[in-house]
Amino acid sequence: MGMFNYIKVYQALPLNDELRALDVYWIKEEFQTKELEHNSLDTYIIRNDQLFEVKVTTHWEDNPDYIKDGNKFGEFFNKNLLVEDSREEVFRSDYTGSFTFGAYISGKNKESYDYFPDWKCVIVNGEVKELKLIEPVEKNSSKQRIEAEESLKKEIDDHERKMKCPVYSFYFIYYVKTMNVIEWKLDALIGRIIRLLDWLRWKGIRKLIRILTPR
Repeated sequence: MGMFNYIKVYQALPLNDELRALDVYWIKEEFQTKELEHNSLDTYIIRNDQLFEVKVTTHWEDNPDYIKDGNKFGEFFNKNLLVEDSREEVFRSDYTGSFTFGAYISGKNKESYDYFPDWKCVIVNGEVKELKLIEPVEKNSSKQRIEAEESLKKEIDDHERKMKCPVYSFYFIYYVKTMNVIEWKLDALIGRIIRLLDWLRWKGIRKLIRILTPR
């Protein structure tokens, strides 16, 4: 998916009949774009046909509630707290360009649709000169997504129910998880060996031949 920026629209959006009929409060929606400056999860606002950028300053502090749990992946974020110092909406009079932004609107039942609307916005010196819905709007039946979510939830519920059994809990913790770790380490080792063999085949041998060949 990659990085992106957020867009919030605090004014009326152009909608077609289908989108207008949805039970969506569009001002509360958070849109995404990959076409507005550097994609670094910054937030921009469109309000009164003007573009604003939300400027935030932060710093890190020690987390007083930090408890070491051995989770190396999330240790930094558990050990430290990101504290917001200030927040300011800056009018972007220096920006001229165009970008598209969109949202994902999920249907509420199997008979509904998931919508993926996109809008095009043209900005000149921070002023919105064009804001239009891109049609046709992509949509898919919600049925397949909802059935997949139901299937996943059933698997999670079944696993949690089985974990209450001491025999299954012992099997999962000491066999399944151990084998997963071994498999991951073997995959990583095999990958390193393959990369080494590729290097020897293409670069290492040629380098050795150049060293041993009389000039």
